[in-house]
Amino acid sequence: LDSLHQEMEECLKKLGFGFIKRTGQGGGGCISQGEVFNTDKGKIFVKKNSKKGADVMFKGEMRSLEEIESTNTIKVPHPIAVTDNPEGPGTIFVMEYLDMKYLSNQAALGEALAKLHLHNRSREGQEGYVEEFGFDTKTCCGFIPQDNSWQSDWVTYYKSKLGEQVKLTKDEELLGIWPRFHEKIGDYFEGLTIKPSLLHGDLWSGNASQCGDKPVIFDAAAFYGHDEYDLGIAKMFGGFDRDFYSAYHSLIPKQPGFEKRNELYQLFHQLNHWNHFGSGYRSSSMRIIKNLM
Repeated sequence: LDSLHQEMEECLKKLGFGFIKRTGQGGGGCISQGEVFNTDKGKIFVKKNSKKGADVMFKGEMRSLEEIESTNTIKVPHPIAVTDNPEGPGTIFVMEYLDMKYLSNQAALGEALAKLHLHNRSREGQEGYVEEFGFDTKTCCGFIPQDNSWQSDWVTYYKSKLGEQVKLTKDEELLGIWPRFHEKIGDYFEGLTIKPSLLHGDLWSGNASQCGDKPVIFDAAAFYGHDEYDLGIAKMFGGFDRDFYSAYHSLIPKQPGFEKRNELYQLFHQLNHWNHFGSGYRSSSMRIIKNLM
């Protein structure tokens, strides 16, 4: 064990840290494990995953955090590096450690999220404006990679995003009704002009917190898409209160048809959970499709 510990410390020193000491603090979710280290440059959080494909997941998360951080609209842990796991198979992702606490200031999160969503749109016609939907790298929502190939039209992009998940279920009934449902998706966007917003991509309440009194978001699977998309999983798992939504919608008012599209955006996450965790999510996925058809 000591030699493994030594290998991790050597690996971190190569990333430019002079002093490294394990704190014994750790944590993790259903996908990866993490550990906190003291360094000469402050505390860092090292996320580990031994699965094949973890490098794609962590590189996507690193790019997501870099892109969100570059907007200066909302705090994220500063990403440092993705590299091979020195303690065995898989990959590590090194980032700033933030002393996060329970999210009590929900209005501040709603406002900051809206500012993130408005950031790209405020630059339309200027250098740096992103005019298509997608992202420059694969990202994983959970462990499943998402293609993110650029599209000029949001409905085309979202149909393809849903289609990836539908195919992965290999469910005969779903595959049978998918062509009809696929044709209908565009109906929910009639009369809307959608400009690309930088999205967190996986914003359930477990991926939001606060540091001091400032909101923080993490575990991102970012891409440029329709702002309402981020509110899909937010609604699906709950945990965001009225203060969050009223602060958000005071900057980005609800558009006609919002509630139906919210179900359509929850559908992606229902399917993604079905593909990660099994058929416990099948009936809720099918129910949304049948409601919307």
